[in-house]
Amino acid sequence: MRRTLITLAGLAVAACGIPQETHDAVVKDLENCKSQLASTKGTLQTTEGERNKLKDQLDSIGADRDALAKKLGATKMEIDELRKARAMAEQRTKTFRQLLDRLKSMISSGKLQVEIRKGRMIVKMSDKILFDPGKTKLKADGQVALKQLAAVLKDIGERDYLIAGHTDNIPIKTRQFKSNWELSAARAVEVVKFMQREGVDPKHLSAAGFSEFDPVGDNAAEEGRRSNRRIEIILMPNIEELPKIEQ
Repeated sequence: MRRTLITLAGLAVAACGIPQETHDAVVKDLENCKSQLASTKGTLQTTEGERNKLKDQLDSIGADRDALAKKLGATKMEIDELRKARAMAEQRTKTFRQLLDRLKSMISSGKLQVEIRKGRMIVKMSDKILFDPGKTKLKADGQVALKQLAAVLKDIGERDYLIAGHTDNIPIKTRQFKSNWELSAARAVEVVKFMQREGVDPKHLSAAGFSEFDPVGDNAAEEGRRSNRRIEIILMPNIEELPKIEQ
């Protein structure tokens, strides 16, 4: 059929006076153009696909870059927070050492102890030097010791102090105190008032009674109960020393 059409086309061309060779050359050029056009179209489609793929890769690289930048920013913040925490820790250590140096004579004489417990600096005094059993009136020796302690604490600076009263687990029930709660709180208040009179800023003082519920010794033995009957002066952390709360 195709041969017949070509033959007929040839006859038509011959009838029009166009040489056969010229006609064949034109047809061949036309077919070559069609082939090149099809090839170019395929190349363009391939190029378009590669362009889209490259665009996706660039978008992915951009997202990775943004994520890395965000992570680097977070890491820098974490490093800054760690440096700040280390500086605060060094300051607390310095304060603790200064406190130890200034209270060295009182520690050596057994009037008090200084320790780190639950992450806080604590000055601990036995009730034996401060109070008679079941009483809240400060003994003479206790007043001398607290006066020495107040002279040190009021020079430390902007630091809050929690005066904490503690007892053993032996129940008390008197006309004045119905339980160890009342006794431990009343003793703490008595120490707070005394330290205020000795020049410690009352804005930095507070009192609390823990009764028998924060023991440092075994209440099953007399030695343990004796160590539990105490007054603690707790150096509270400044707000800058507390960990940052994420919003």
